[in-house]
Amino acid sequence: MSRTWSMVAAMWLAACSTQVSSPQEEGSAAPSADEVVPRDEWSGELEVLVVDSPSRGEPRLEYFLVQGHERHPVIFSRGAPEGLHSGLKLKLRGRQVGGQLVAVELEVDTRAAALQASAGTCGVTGVQRSLVILAAFPGMPRPTNTPEETREVFFSTTRRSLAGYWHEVSEGRTTTTGDVVGWYTLDRAYSCDETHAMREAALRAANADVDFTRYDRIFIVHPRPQEGCFYSGLATLSCGELSTPDGTVSASTAWLVAGYMGQHDKAVELVTHEAGHNLSLNHANSRDFGAEPLGYLGAQGVITEYGDLFSTMGTWNLGHYSAQDKARIGWLAPASVAQVDGVSGTFTLAPVVSSGGLKALKVRRGSASGGWLWLEYHQPVGLYEGTLAQQVFGGALVHYEDEATRDGSHLLDFTPETSSWSDSALLPGRTWDDPYSNLSVTVQSATPAGLTVQVRYGQKPCVRAPPGVRVTAFSDTAWPGGRPEFELALTNLDSAGCGPSTFQLGAILPDGWSADPLPAQLTVAASSTAYETLQTYVPYRIEPGLYTAGVAVTRDGYTVQGTSTMRIIERCVPSPPTLTLSPSTVKAAPGSAVTWTVNVTNNDSASCNWVWYDFVSTLPEAWETAWSDWGVNLPPGGAFSFTMTKSIPANASGLHTVDLQIYQEDSGLAASAKATVEVVK
Repeated sequence: MSRTWSMVAAMWLAACSTQVSSPQEEGSAAPSADEVVPRDEWSGELEVLVVDSPSRGEPRLEYFLVQGHERHPVIFSRGAPEGLHSGLKLKLRGRQVGGQLVAVELEVDTRAAALQASAGTCGVTGVQRSLVILAAFPGMPRPTNTPEETREVFFSTTRRSLAGYWHEVSEGRTTTTGDVVGWYTLDRAYSCDETHAMREAALRAANADVDFTRYDRIFIVHPRPQEGCFYSGLATLSCGELSTPDGTVSASTAWLVAGYMGQHDKAVELVTHEAGHNLSLNHANSRDFGAEPLGYLGAQGVITEYGDLFSTMGTWNLGHYSAQDKARIGWLAPASVAQVDGVSGTFTLAPVVSSGGLKALKVRRGSASGGWLWLEYHQPVGLYEGTLAQQVFGGALVHYEDEATRDGSHLLDFTPETSSWSDSALLPGRTWDDPYSNLSVTVQSATPAGLTVQVRYGQKPCVRAPPGVRVTAFSDTAWPGGRPEFELALTNLDSAGCGPSTFQLGAILPDGWSADPLPAQLTVAASSTAYETLQTYVPYRIEPGLYTAGVAVTRDGYTVQGTSTMRIIERCVPSPPTLTLSPSTVKAAPGSAVTWTVNVTNNDSASCNWVWYDFVSTLPEAWETAWSDWGVNLPPGGAFSFTMTKSIPANASGLHTVDLQIYQEDSGLAASAKATVEVVK
């Protein structure tokens, strides 16, 4: 492995090394992915786009590999690894399907990333140089946003703006200045999935009026395309190399739909959110544990994207970026964050808007856990904080950090007895005793000057309890001769004052089944969960039906069982999919476009897995192809329809064959179809 590989990439590759294969007859070996599909290699710079829906519902991440003037969509075959952002120099290995790169392996050049960071270009402190391009589409009404109104949204010093927000939130470390240019009417109307082309057109349109080397933040305000848009705004996650008419610059980009910027404060909410992505910030989420603020150590709870009502990186609001986010990008001085790690103490937090003082407590959850609570204090001071729900001004706002946090932040609710997330603060006079650790947090007082918090790590008495045992099948069904797996989750429900316990494990199997040996015993700390996998083997001669498997857990002569049911069905029988292309013959004129309806049906038997199909068309050569969808994941018996459109060259004539192939992931060509086009002048 190259020494420049990042740890996150190496861990992702290790996780991807396990191949999922079709059921094999006893004694046969499954072919590796390398034997089935040769892997190509590409190098370039990554661009990551965060696509934000108007409702602040489910977001979307899009990945592109930029190689000079070429830009290829990237799909990660096992899911994108953590920590990816724009500007990373990397190497991908996989296969190319149509215009997409399906990445199986990823290598990040950490040396190039370090050099880029040391160069200080497009940083997160100092004055950010912003260019706002107003881009109209021909044939559509020009948005009503005026350049003067837009300039106020970005640069005003007397009312709410991006410049004022960054200056206040960063405590003067960052602001922005710049220019608003346009409106320019672009060469054509662009759809929502043509943001790269729209950016190039906007840069060309503004070229006569702009020296692009003077800016490192590009914002493009544009109309909502007539066919509708998924997003109200989208942004590159951090900066990257951007080709402009004045040469290559290091810059971020954000695309903003003008219709969501008609009201001033709403426009500032949108801009500060997308500009936060440009600073490398992810979303501010909420994390729900039902009737309690926080579940047992290792529990994920219910994470809601955009669920934080007190940060502009959450749902629509004007709150500060969280203290956790500020600390990550260097907007809090080290002396402004007190890390409390197993030692009790009393602390006074200054409001987030104040100049100086202690701004955040980072409190370890328990004496030795991997979780941290971030406490901060808000007051209705300044232009932005006063817009928040009032309850937050009376107590401590708390976010949680652990392995599930990734790069964003997770708000906790310390009034779980209500259904609202607008009253999440831990209020004075209330003590939260963590039932799963020895941590206790009390808010003693809250005044306009500060919030006093007492943190205690106690020696709690040991209260032993029967363990919790949960068994979950990785799949709902298996077949004769199959190898179903079960996840075993063993939770030591003793109180935090207890020491670790050792449990004896024994597999529970149906008659005739076998399994790989489980560990004879497992030691689990109090209020913690450990996981094991039970690998079972189904006899070839077995009747279809429901069967029960699991584990018996014993400590001090007391046994708790956990089981899960598995339905045994007939073995998976793969069959070629059905592919139709309609119409089969068509007449068209040179320079026109023809659209076909494509239908694909997965004909595998009911016991087979879902299948991902990729679509490719190579004929006629030099005819540009557009798709309504790049691929589809279908269950057995599932069907899907999409469209394929071919642009006929102006010099074409005569009969032409149109082809279509669908490829099945890791097994190559699955089906093909053809149609005929007669080009008649």
